[in-house]
Amino acid sequence: MKKVFKKSLGIIPYLILLISFILIISLTISLKKGETPTILGKAIFLVVSPSMEDTIHVNDVIFVDTTVNNYSVGDIVTFKAYFDSNNDGSYEWNDITHRIIDVNIIDGVEYYTTKGDNNGFSESWEIDFTSDLIIGKYVGKSALIGSVYKFIFSEGINLIFIIIIISFVAIGAMEIFEIVKQLSMQKQKVILEEKERLIQEELARLRALKEEKDK
Repeated sequence: MKKVFKKSLGIIPYLILLISFILIISLTISLKKGETPTILGKAIFLVVSPSMEDTIHVNDVIFVDTTVNNYSVGDIVTFKAYFDSNNDGSYEWNDITHRIIDVNIIDGVEYYTTKGDNNGFSESWEIDFTSDLIIGKYVGKSALIGSVYKFIFSEGINLIFIIIIISFVAIGAMEIFEIVKQLSMQKQKVILEEKERLIQEELARLRALKEEKDK
């Protein structure tokens, strides 16, 4: 039973490695397609704007469920918005997390309008947009993970990669520990075998002396 348990534990590092490898491939494909990387239907974002305070704060890490298909007034959603975020004339796509304040249905198509809890009005780029721009629904946050994220990375790296990096570090540490352990056991075995050999030689010498004395 113990041997089976030990063998099961030995598989864990390789299982983690396999999962990490699959995640890397999945994330790489998503990034190349311009999609948001997810794990089990969840996306992770770092908040950089105070627009949703006091519900969500700057440097919080938020978790977004990308499997949700229906959205209602009051839901907090993360969506793609095309606007000049730096006020320098350069328009680009941005990931925004705001609360839905209105839903209009025109010819069977739902049009959403959002607003930040801390904002006095809705921006032009968040009025009457369709669900194809919505990444997912906000389901939770973590200020602690956000602090760690900000400490480790200053910009441009999704938190998902932190998980992968930590997994590889953990696997490497476990493998190094196992190698050191095996080398130590092998060294101890050699030492014990050498001691046993010396003991047997000494016993043989003593027996020979005794036999010589008894003659």
